[in-house]
Amino acid sequence: QQLKETPSTDDESSSSCSESTMSQEEQTNSLTKSPPAEGGVSPQSRSSGMTRHILPWLGLAIWPLMLFLPLLLNHTYKYHYSVVFPRTWYTIHGENWLDKSIEEGGIWEWGTEIYRGSNGSDNVDNNKPLRHPLGLSLGISAVAIGHFFLLIYFRLHQQQVLGKTTPIQRRGAVQYVYSAALKNHLSQPGGFILLGLYLTFTWIFDLLPPSYYSFSGGIQYTHVALCLICQDFVQFLMHHLEHVAHPKMYRISHKPHHKFTNPKLFDAFDGSVPDTAIMILTPLFVTAHVVRTCNVWTYMAFGSSYANWLTLIHSEVTFPWETAFRRLGLGTAADHHVHHKFFKYNFGHLFMWFDWLAGTYRNPREVWGKEFNEGV
Repeated sequence: QQLKETPSTDDESSSSCSESTMSQEEQTNSLTKSPPAEGGVSPQSRSSGMTRHILPWLGLAIWPLMLFLPLLLNHTYKYHYSVVFPRTWYTIHGENWLDKSIEEGGIWEWGTEIYRGSNGSDNVDNNKPLRHPLGLSLGISAVAIGHFFLLIYFRLHQQQVLGKTTPIQRRGAVQYVYSAALKNHLSQPGGFILLGLYLTFTWIFDLLPPSYYSFSGGIQYTHVALCLICQDFVQFLMHHLEHVAHPKMYRISHKPHHKFTNPKLFDAFDGSVPDTAIMILTPLFVTAHVVRTCNVWTYMAFGSSYANWLTLIHSEVTFPWETAFRRLGLGTAADHHVHHKFFKYNFGHLFMWFDWLAGTYRNPREVWGKEFNEGV
């Protein structure tokens, strides 16, 4: 009697033994274990199927992990910031050069002395002391820790440990040496280095609204959302400006980033210093002075969410949440690949709302089976 051949399951293909080489005792034992359930599906197969469906969604944990540090320092007793750090680093009491309604933010005494001038010169503005670097250090650390979790998740996702992945473009994901690409990603002068310099300068020299230096309260989630929307709106405008203002401006600023027509995750901050200054730093400064009532924890949460989301949309493969994100107009890797592939669509990054309004949005579905893979 002929038997119709069926494809092996993952469990079957990973077995080191075939049925023909099993002993009679092993065959007997295998028949007595886990009889097929109704419909001919064994409990093991059903469990394996559930695992394959659930495992990819573990990646959703990366979103709260972006906020790991501010959550840790606010919502645990042992690691609460008031327990970990000296009070003088984040509180101020009665200094006459400060707005007394803001009793937090810390003054860097060493830095203040240097900034005022050791000779006590009256030519120095005593009303502008240097801010204590605690909040700055925590903010940069929040981004770094969130990015650490992102890189771990992406490596597992990329290697299909959490389930099958789909390259966005039909020509396939670009091939690269992971360690070399990671090193290049982290060392880009127009990336995290320039961002760190901007954050340091604006923080230390008191260029942010007063509330940004306040440690009181926790993460203001509505403010985080407002910051992300404002940041992406201004970035949308600056991005479009770089494309259309003048060919020379585009060539100097944004064109280096557009050499990647099939980008990978590690290309997110691979561009030029002028591009970062125009399209990231300018929106950051504007956002801080539009959404003026954030505290330090909100600023941290916004910074980490923004930097890591901006990285994710450059991925060469899809993520399980992207279908839901696209329905809500939230930026996905496939949306951003449309921009890198065709240049004149999808100028937004985190939100597609502004492209919807401007008529510059193109849905990846329109190029399924052509330039892009089906379903991305």
